[in-house]
Amino acid sequence: MTYAAKTLPKGVRRVLRWQAGLSAAVGLVVVFAGTRREGLEPFYSALAGGAVAMLGTLALALTIGRADVHRSPAQAQLWLYGGAAGRFVLALALLGLGLGVLGLSPLPFLAAFALGQMAFMVPGISSRL
Repeated sequence: MTYAAKTLPKGVRRVLRWQAGLSAAVGLVVVFAGTRREGLEPFYSALAGGAVAMLGTLALALTIGRADVHRSPAQAQLWLYGGAAGRFVLALALLGLGLGVLGLSPLPFLAAFALGQMAFMVPGISSRL
């Protein structure tokens, strides 16, 4: 088992905690900043946007873990490229589902998704992922 495989679960848990916290924070901000007639729908929209980001994180962890077990660099590279393409398609499908089919509020949905993706850029959060 490589060093990356040993540290991957801890890094994934750290990023997932930050993504969940950021999506809940976005939800609370839009609920308190919105009107009363909207109710909790913006909060649920923010949670759904955060869930899309979190599913992408889990897919990333899965592909990194799968690429690590292959001894051949070519096979590992195929897993990593395939995982990147799969995460892109997953994000597009879930964003389309949330915005188009379910009709969730776009601003909290996209804001929580974007902040969830930015959780990877914060130093110290994903330094071991």
